[in-house]
Amino acid sequence: MVHRVLSLKYRPQNFDELTGQSHVVLSLKGAIKSGRIGHAFLFAGPRGIGKTTTARILAKSLNCIESPTIHPCQECQACREITLSRSVDVIEIDGASNRGIEEIRNLREGVKYAPLRGRYKIYIIDEVHMLTQEAFNALLKTLEEPPPNVIFIFATTNPTKVPATILSRCQRFVFKRLSVKEIISRLQIIAEKEEIKITDKALHYLAIRADGSIRDGESILEQLASFVEGEITEDDVFKLIGFLGSDFYFALLNKIIAKDLKGVVLILNKGIEEGADPIEIYRGFTNYLRAALLTKNDLPQEFLELSNEEIDYLQKIQLNEGEIIHMLDICLRNEEMIKRSMNVRIATELLFSQLILYFTNPEKQNSGSISNASSSKKDVDIKEALCQGLQKSTPKLAGLIHKAEIKKSSNGVTIFVENEFSKRELISKQTKLESILKTLLNANVTLNVEITQQKKEDDNLIQTIRVLFDGEEVR
Repeated sequence: MVHRVLSLKYRPQNFDELTGQSHVVLSLKGAIKSGRIGHAFLFAGPRGIGKTTTARILAKSLNCIESPTIHPCQECQACREITLSRSVDVIEIDGASNRGIEEIRNLREGVKYAPLRGRYKIYIIDEVHMLTQEAFNALLKTLEEPPPNVIFIFATTNPTKVPATILSRCQRFVFKRLSVKEIISRLQIIAEKEEIKITDKALHYLAIRADGSIRDGESILEQLASFVEGEITEDDVFKLIGFLGSDFYFALLNKIIAKDLKGVVLILNKGIEEGADPIEIYRGFTNYLRAALLTKNDLPQEFLELSNEEIDYLQKIQLNEGEIIHMLDICLRNEEMIKRSMNVRIATELLFSQLILYFTNPEKQNSGSISNASSSKKDVDIKEALCQGLQKSTPKLAGLIHKAEIKKSSNGVTIFVENEFSKRELISKQTKLESILKTLLNANVTLNVEITQQKKEDDNLIQTIRVLFDGEEVR
């Protein structure tokens, strides 16, 4: 007997077998029961979550011998042919490889003919966002006024690339990523039917690695079943797919807190030698930092998608919210460096070295982007307060302040403007401005008005050009 992969063997054949898309199922069932069937549907969402499968089930419901029905019989000729992708009335098109205007012209010609066996001729276009602009334009008129027995179902992982003219003519359904719990539940059912022995921890890490895609989870499970003799454990998951468990990240975190650079490098390289991708290590570490931050705020376990042991550890970790936020900030600021580096291992080691530096010298690190952002926020608040204080009495000055850059320092507040005229205008109202600042900051403040350094450099450059071309300085 020919072997069938799990993702095909256990592909849902009716609405009740779909996992995690109850909102879509409820809406489609309601439309079928009421007879309010649209002529165009757009199924949008991440990969491997059931968009094309749902399209096939909808096609069965509309072309089954008992149609329209929310429970296709699976026995009639139409149902069997749709299941095997052989139906002459249900045409599946890959938008990535049939993306040109000629393919859409052929589709438009086929639309004119009535269905041969079923009630509807149904076109399922997968990855529809890959069609060219010309192809979309050719499809537009047909989509706007199709024959009454024609239905279009579009599936896409990137709906933002579908033109608004197409979107406005479709009923849009957004498919969601499956939760770890939903993936575990589905894989447990498959494992029992296939007599695959797997531990709960292995299932948990497998579901995390699937990243919301049930198809990815099924593929990994089948790979593990072929790879392992006997019961599948979490160590098998780590070895096969280069995935690292929470113990790895918690050990890494402990070494960072202890400012042990040697220990961090050893752990990192051990993980890489065991097959883990440095970028995957970065992603996993930031995910655990995020989970640590959320755990400090007592979010529900379902939201965190962690085991009880992992949550217990994160609750006891010796980090406060501020430290976690700074660590996340350092990670995110170095994300592009890790992704684009020619030597990702060195880039990853550098990132974790900076995290250790933060714990070694937090004052120096605090002068980074978070503190600057906080300072910038205060400057924005000062600008807003000045604008509001001047809006009614002198709106002209409020406009100048709005365009200016404001910096607060120990010497007072400095307003950077673009030209001498703005500087003179603000200096003429210096007393009033200082009064507003005194009320805002609850202290006496010295106000300074300066022309921006960039403007000065531009003026000097212009003056130099004039001297070069005119032969003398223009005053």
